[in-house]
Amino acid sequence: MRKTIVVLAILILLTPLGLLAPGEAWGEWSIEDWNVSESWKSVAEKIANIWSAPLPDYNLPGWEEGALPYLGYIISAIIGVILIVLITIAIGRILARK
Repeated sequence: MRKTIVVLAILILLTPLGLLAPGEAWGEWSIEDWNVSESWKSVAEKIANIWSAPLPDYNLPGWEEGALPYLGYIISAIIGVILIVLITIAIGRILARK
């Protein structure tokens, strides 16, 4: 368990390295970047409005300057790991009852 926590902590601290990569991260394309017909883009735009991320661009509002974007990435990673762990524990408990 301790090794898992250490590995997760290291991965969380390394998440801002993605900011150094040129171009867009895989899967983070805007609708304009898609190479599809205009009719499909209109459908995608309607679907895109159904959900908005709690932390858009992996950052807190107003944290666009200096080192704050890096902290936003780390906070997003921590929240993501916590959610995944909680969901995994919940599923494990449900399956253990059966």
